[in-house]
Amino acid sequence: MSFPTSGQIYQEPLDRIRSTLGRVSLDTFYQVTFSFGKADTWFKSSSATSGSFLNAGLDFKQKMSLLCAEAELPGTGFSATSAIGHFQGIQEQFATIKDYPPLNLVFYVDADHVMIEIFETWMNYINPTQGSERRTNAIKRLNYPENYKEIIHITKFERNTFNSKSTPSQNRSRLLTYEFVNVWPTNMTSMKLNYGGSNVLKLSVQLAYDRFFTSYAPAGRDVRTQPIESGSDAKAKDLINRLPLGANDINPPRSNTEFA
Repeated sequence: MSFPTSGQIYQEPLDRIRSTLGRVSLDTFYQVTFSFGKADTWFKSSSATSGSFLNAGLDFKQKMSLLCAEAELPGTGFSATSAIGHFQGIQEQFATIKDYPPLNLVFYVDADHVMIEIFETWMNYINPTQGSERRTNAIKRLNYPENYKEIIHITKFERNTFNSKSTPSQNRSRLLTYEFVNVWPTNMTSMKLNYGGSNVLKLSVQLAYDRFFTSYAPAGRDVRTQPIESGSDAKAKDLINRLPLGANDINPPRSNTEFA
């Protein structure tokens, strides 16, 4: 392929490209869905009761979705290895392992501190204390990863994605959903308290995962995530939890990929 010629440089009037430049994505339209399938194992607190006063009538996973103030769409990269000598004077690089950065989430802390309780309980289950916590010679022992790793979805949508009345379906923006496989928290940052001006307390959590994949679903198409199956559980339940948002309910799209 040759270098671009002067005729390939875009020189059309602005009104010809206004529709392209005007359809940009805004970072305020998203939802994080905590599609936990093992929470009844590691989160047995009263805060886990669906519809309880602590959760304002919601499921605790729905409450997590509503209070997730910041999220990140992940990047990706490759670890590379160099090869020297295949061609004289040339050093080549080749991809080896795909690297996944950590998933960082920020939550508003509710007045009942359920957000803190969830992640503290989750992390304590990963590495629980054997016997009494108050013993000076207490020890810790790790649980098996298959018991604490979960699924999380991040869905990115736009202002017109669900605007079915004024926008034709072919002109509505698509849903972009990331599915993070085998998620677990690696770090819960400290939260500073002070006697100065009051601010909303925020909890920052860093999570690791094995991999992620994406789904691009057309607007108005109800595509939901396939159940995650394991060797010992062929009848796994659907892991998507829908938030009760009324007419503009967000349905995270469904991927066609299943895991063995």
